[in-house]
Amino acid sequence: MMDSKSLETATLKCLKAHDPKYSDAKVRSLTPISGGYSRLTYRVNLGYGDNSTDLILQYLPKGATGLVRVDRKVENDVLKFLSQQKGIDTPKMLASDVDEAFFDSATFIFEAEKGQTFIEVCRQAKQEDYSKLNKVVARAGAAVHSQDIEDLPASLPRPASWDEYIDKQIDFFRRTESESLTSRPFLRYMAQWLDDNRPPPAPLSLVHGDFQVSNMIQAKNTIDSVLVDWELSHIGDPREDLGWFTMVCGAIPPNILEADVEGFYEEYRAKTGLSRDVINPATTAYFLIISSIQTHMGMMKSSDALAESAEQSQSVLAAYYMNITTYQHMNWMNAIKVVEDAK
Repeated sequence: MMDSKSLETATLKCLKAHDPKYSDAKVRSLTPISGGYSRLTYRVNLGYGDNSTDLILQYLPKGATGLVRVDRKVENDVLKFLSQQKGIDTPKMLASDVDEAFFDSATFIFEAEKGQTFIEVCRQAKQEDYSKLNKVVARAGAAVHSQDIEDLPASLPRPASWDEYIDKQIDFFRRTESESLTSRPFLRYMAQWLDDNRPPPAPLSLVHGDFQVSNMIQAKNTIDSVLVDWELSHIGDPREDLGWFTMVCGAIPPNILEADVEGFYEEYRAKTGLSRDVINPATTAYFLIISSIQTHMGMMKSSDALAESAEQSQSVLAAYYMNITTYQHMNWMNAIKVVEDAK
């Protein structure tokens, strides 16, 4: 893993290679911040000429894996694509290094967004404003899901059909059990239930993969937001993002969705043109389950690895994974109830 000084040196070399305006740049500060499933994120204050600016550096430490495996070259293609789009508000990527020419592992450098994290906007808002805020999220999701998948980078895997895609997602539940150290009959039950209760199909779309208010920044002088942290983006069913958003809203207050559920769906349907039978709380509940299986698989593998370790120092982490797994099961059962009640 590169230390702070090495990261500063690599950042300057990478920027200079991408744009000569950084030829005399100096790093004034490099400060760790939270963000990303499988990487370290830093705010870099850069001075060049008479200018000063803040950048965001996302660096994957050598050997790190995280809960979900990500193809960084594909991610790089997606980030370049997003930087060129007017329909989706995302940070501008200034440089990247997926071939390890400057860093010892995949790294991305972005302009720092001037604004407040959207979760802080929600926490500071009055309850009567939650309905307005959840419509901001609906519009952000609609902008992502309205992209023509034919325009997306060729390196982004494309399912042959909606049915094939859902088959693969359901199979993740069976795979998670088959690759576990112990039998997990609940996962077999979930796979069968998902197979028996498929909702009407939706057009495949770009999916953010971690769609939540923590990954949004409210740009200055506007209520709309910028979406960050695209490492889990893929082509799939757009309702995965809605399901993940619903689950996170229930786990991390304030629950801005609960304040006006129908208003959220009306806004989203109006922006995407998708019908009520395709976009509603019951179909979202189904995809709440689908959207979380890959992180669940990651936790299972991490939990199994800890179970094989004799290190007493790992016991707290093992207990954490156990609690998170139980909480996930509860979320899935609640989602099943929503689907069953809607029949």
